[in-house]
Amino acid sequence: MIHGGSPHDIITSGLALDDDAVRWLLSFSDMERGVGWNPLAAPDEQWKLGRTRALLDILGAPDRLLDCVLIAGTKGKGSTAAFLARILASAGIRAGLYTQPHLQIYRERIRVDGAAITPDELRREVTLLRDAVAELRDRHPDAGEPTTFELTTALALHHFAVTGSVVAILEVGLGGRLDATNAVDPVVSVITPISRDHLAILGPTLADVAREKAGILRHDRPALIAPQLAEPEAALLAAASEAGAHATGVAPIGPGLAIGLAGDHQRVNAALAAAAARALPGITVTDRAIAEGLARVAWPGRFEVVSGAPTFVLDGAHNDASAEAFARTLRAYANGRAIVLVVGMHADKETEAVLRPLCALASHAVATRSHTARALAADDVAAFCRQLGTTTDVESTVLGAIARARELSGDETIVAVAGSLAIVGEARDALGLAVAERLW
Repeated sequence: MIHGGSPHDIITSGLALDDDAVRWLLSFSDMERGVGWNPLAAPDEQWKLGRTRALLDILGAPDRLLDCVLIAGTKGKGSTAAFLARILASAGIRAGLYTQPHLQIYRERIRVDGAAITPDELRREVTLLRDAVAELRDRHPDAGEPTTFELTTALALHHFAVTGSVVAILEVGLGGRLDATNAVDPVVSVITPISRDHLAILGPTLADVAREKAGILRHDRPALIAPQLAEPEAALLAAASEAGAHATGVAPIGPGLAIGLAGDHQRVNAALAAAAARALPGITVTDRAIAEGLARVAWPGRFEVVSGAPTFVLDGAHNDASAEAFARTLRAYANGRAIVLVVGMHADKETEAVLRPLCALASHAVATRSHTARALAADDVAAFCRQLGTTTDVESTVLGAIARARELSGDETIVAVAGSLAIVGEARDALGLAVAERLW
């Protein structure tokens, strides 16, 4: 069953524990499965998008006031969205940015001009949303209860509209066809590289995954497609033809243009964002704004370097392709220095495929787990690392794993933290890094 929301789990840290508005939003989640599921939601396919559409209409259809850009794919969605938001900021265009999951606090998911929604703004939006949910129950009793992801999607779009945003950049949660974000009518659709993730839900084949993600394409609208493996590429092009979308393949940006995120894989995401900026109807974005935006983007938790002795590098790589990309970039960055790996995984991931390229670089690993319900036990993570030939310690918390990694490291050592964005978020807390209230 494909559900209309993000599979990302609830990270109950910071504001998520202390704020009544966030607690109310999270009360519509299945704590085991995450913000995209609610056992009281009607399972009928018509309501996968229908509940979000109904909520938006009750709120005055704020999405109709915005040029919406949908970004689907397996990897690079958040980075592509951040690149696009920064380009538009450089062009003087007010844009809303909706991404998931957050790293440290829930408000990070909703930003305008790079700034997270404030606690007061969030409380005001939730007050309106409480009334909207009551009206949804009255109008559509057969819809069941909304999910946290559906509610947050509607909240984000309303916030973008009332704060004067012109463009709404929406990262798709899971799949595309039945994702809550697909309740809007995008003016541009973007599909980042597709690889092995969520095959049990979207698969079993990569072509099946591609077809689900192609559900965000629209007739007579731009469809920007990253370089793909042969199987998903064929499925995407066929789906674009069937939908009547204007499909364009987007090649990576060349090395002559500076970008603010490390790794060759980010040049694909940067190129998609630049193409999306140029494709927005009625909006002119200059080459200068694109170059400035790509160079000045900030996106925590994606090859985020925390300087010191040792140096920490944080990356949310959590599937085979993203782990391989992280490993390539890390190898070049380390330049022969020793690497200690701090790693934790979610239980629904292909653990060995993720760990293989990371363990190949590490002199030592520290296996741990995040506080999320979906986390794989640290002992199980350690067993995989040891099978791959890496000496591995076990720490039950990320805080403990960070401390153990320091003990194992010399001043020149690189401590790489990876496996999930939940692990990265807790690592940021452990390292004393402030919440990114503003990206720029």
